[in-house]
Amino acid sequence: MRSVEENIERIVVAGGGGCNNDLKDLLGESTVMNLMKDNKVGLQIRALRKVWDMVSSDLDHACYGLKNVESVQEMGASETLLISDELYRSDEIATWKRYGCLVKAVKDSGGDALVYFSMHVLEEQLQQLTGIAAILRFPLLVLDDDAY
Repeated sequence: MRSVEENIERIVVAGGGGCNNDLKDLLGESTVMNLMKDNKVGLQIRALRKVWDMVSSDLDHACYGLKNVESVQEMGASETLLISDELYRSDEIATWKRYGCLVKAVKDSGGDALVYFSMHVLEEQLQQLTGIAAILRFPLLVLDDDAY
């Protein structure tokens, strides 16, 4: 009980049926985002929103699709990599190695890699962008429309 009392300002109670749409609505609340601003989920939400905004308005600062993300990383332009757990922890050895090497390369170049876990509303949204995306350090022209 003491732990609850010490963290009462961080507890959020929400009504609803427990569906992902309810969770999307809750995560869209500014009060909730302020509470989560410094934790892992808060970082993932902000990064995913940033990618969505850039994809719709400023594609020179973001990309998605494996071929484009790999090309951008080869140029040292990946600031933040967003990857679904499904891709990062693939059962296929070759796929697992390819994505694992990409995550390592981004981290080695000073970037961040955010893994979005399966069965989470954020991962579902990332899957709409092929399951992998990157926020760029500097603008690049869209590489290849076929890569999406």
